[in-house]
Amino acid sequence: MKKTWICPILCILLVIMGVQGCGNHLAQQENVDYTYISLFCDVDFWTPPKWDTREETITGKITKGTGVVLETNVPPQDADNQVRLMLANNNLTDLVCVTNATTISQLASSGKFWDLEEFFQKYLPEAKLLKNFPEDVRQGLIKRDGKWYAFPSHLAIGEVMELWEPSSECYQDMVEYATNSGIIWNKKLLLELGLQVEDLRTQEQLLQVFEKAVQANIGSKEPIIPLMLDGQNYWDHSLQFFMETFGAEYVDEDGNYMDIMRQPEAKEALSYLNQMVQNGYFQAEWLTLSNAKIRQMIAEGIVLCFVGNTANIDIDPKEWVTSGPILPSSGEHPVYGREREVGLGWMNTFISKTCEHPVELARFLDYMTSPEGMFQWEFGEEGVHFELQDHLVKLTEEGKRAKRDYGNTGVGAWWMFHNTAWERSILAPYEEGSEEEAETLIKVTYGKAKETRRYNSSLLVMSLGKRGQNLEAELQDYKKKQILKVILAENNVQFEQEYQIMMDRLNEMGICELDTQKNIQYQENCREQDDRILKVN
Repeated sequence: MKKTWICPILCILLVIMGVQGCGNHLAQQENVDYTYISLFCDVDFWTPPKWDTREETITGKITKGTGVVLETNVPPQDADNQVRLMLANNNLTDLVCVTNATTISQLASSGKFWDLEEFFQKYLPEAKLLKNFPEDVRQGLIKRDGKWYAFPSHLAIGEVMELWEPSSECYQDMVEYATNSGIIWNKKLLLELGLQVEDLRTQEQLLQVFEKAVQANIGSKEPIIPLMLDGQNYWDHSLQFFMETFGAEYVDEDGNYMDIMRQPEAKEALSYLNQMVQNGYFQAEWLTLSNAKIRQMIAEGIVLCFVGNTANIDIDPKEWVTSGPILPSSGEHPVYGREREVGLGWMNTFISKTCEHPVELARFLDYMTSPEGMFQWEFGEEGVHFELQDHLVKLTEEGKRAKRDYGNTGVGAWWMFHNTAWERSILAPYEEGSEEEAETLIKVTYGKAKETRRYNSSLLVMSLGKRGQNLEAELQDYKKKQILKVILAENNVQFEQEYQIMMDRLNEMGICELDTQKNIQYQENCREQDDRILKVN
């Protein structure tokens, strides 16, 4: 394939040339004509910076390069339901950015969003995004959605690596094994308890460690929080980690698709979480906490163990360590899903057909996803946030702080346009003992563990009709409500009752019929990819 990579030094020159001039704060110069573009995002822990058009700000540089001011809407909760209301009322923002697979299917089949090929051919046929977008990803999105409706973020494997080659072999483990979902431990508190990471391998060992923390709290003026999950976002990362580390899969013993919640290993994971609630290692009210509150508690140094999205709690990775998978007493293998050959990203951004400024929107998207634009908003200011090392970017300590505080600084803030492969092509290799190395270890240890069985998650990408989409949305809404009752049951008898209520209701709602429908596509995916879902490392 012809490479369209822009070398780092040329990219830097383009950026420097492109940001000359002066911007203006919105409140200071009302006579300046900006184009206002609206964006809805369902990631409630994403905190975009307040848009400022002054020259010295990241957003000001974006406005200077595009003429656009972005107005963002990030609901604190129930984002999926808000998207459905937007669809039903035909009250859509210009850009709709979502991560939920069911919601993505609903948007794609609604008829209310642009096919990106058609959109750019009509409004900006010379767009770099149109010319440089990896063909394998485009075909994968067409297979999933019917047409190329969504722009995906965080592309890291497949042809995108040919477009933007990794700058160093040190990023290879991230390509093969990285996941943000995991379990991490506060090194300082472990030391105070006389524990090492080797003591944290099995489900029995974890219970013993948490009990030791509880006993250490007796009479203590600064009590330790034994375990913290992802708060109100526990569903996406915390619960998924526990189910997968207990070996819950998406296929049954005969190799047919089966919803993960119907797997016996999923029940074991729920029972384990409930046991920790009953023992007082985890408090029910913590499941209502916002990401900001969890960050605050972790920053106070009182959390011993965190299970969830390790990339979004603002830690110094050198002060934390991961124990990898929790090995279940059942003897089941932990499982780890990785898209093979091609990935379809994380955040999916759709363009509404009701947008009033399609030309300006096309230019904005093209700029934000181009190497020139990404360099500008991803890394900040040379000499302050980064330095050049053999024409590659090396973040300064200030740059690392700025990226962690992206909601105020704007550095690295625009996740929906993030290109992981491009970033790894321009970053300098990290050094031994560095913060970056520690972060990599946190992300890859689970997937690299000898006990972990890896599977091709691309086989689970499916396209459902509207009836299937609606049923899946109803099932998911019910699961989220009832699983809380299961996890927070006061005793084992109540746990069994609430669990059985959930399974009976899921069966009544039609989960088995939906699994049958999905299995047809799953088997077709297996034949096309000549693969089986599970593979041992």
